[in-house]
Amino acid sequence: MGMQFLAKAIQRFNGGSDEVGQSLDEQKNLLVAQGNPGYAETRRRGEGWTVMTSTALTPLAALPTTAAHLELYNNGSRLAVVSDLHLWRLVGTAVAVGECLFAMITTAKAIPTLTAQVLYSLAGKASVTPTATSELVTGVGTTVIANGWQPYGSPQAYLAAATPGAGSSVPIDGKLIIPPGASLCIELCASVATASSFHIGVTFDWVSATVES
Repeated sequence: MGMQFLAKAIQRFNGGSDEVGQSLDEQKNLLVAQGNPGYAETRRRGEGWTVMTSTALTPLAALPTTAAHLELYNNGSRLAVVSDLHLWRLVGTAVAVGECLFAMITTAKAIPTLTAQVLYSLAGKASVTPTATSELVTGVGTTVIANGWQPYGSPQAYLAAATPGAGSSVPIDGKLIIPPGASLCIELCASVATASSFHIGVTFDWVSATVES
């Protein structure tokens, strides 16, 4: 039988704090029952934000390389943990076309040329318009170095005429994290270069943590 040990935690609440027990399995994985939905705590603290391109963009009819439709640069010391990517069609076309969002995290890089895209709070805070020295700097149509573009979400198919309304949200749930000094880059690709146009966006949470080497 393996070594016995006790894992403890502190339960905090308005009236003080109590010591409580915890349970672990044989690999010392903490056994928990999550009472609140994911992201509830970071958003309770006002750390959840969302941004969408203010100007519609035309999809790229090729695999992405050195261009980013939307770039989010982490100019601070915290991690930006991505929860969702977003896509909304403003204008369509009568030809059959399929679209897909690509994303990547860059290596350490320079701050991109600012194209300020408003950040909106998911916890009732005032919106933030980035500057060139903000914690998050947004860029549109930036030039980047390819660092592993990958498609995310299910491809979107479209057969109708030029009508708006089709949109989707791709759950990322922390699989993309923007470390300090690096960027999240998003590119919308399509099967053909048509007259269609889209808005794309990102939802993320600020987390005070470090990137381990």
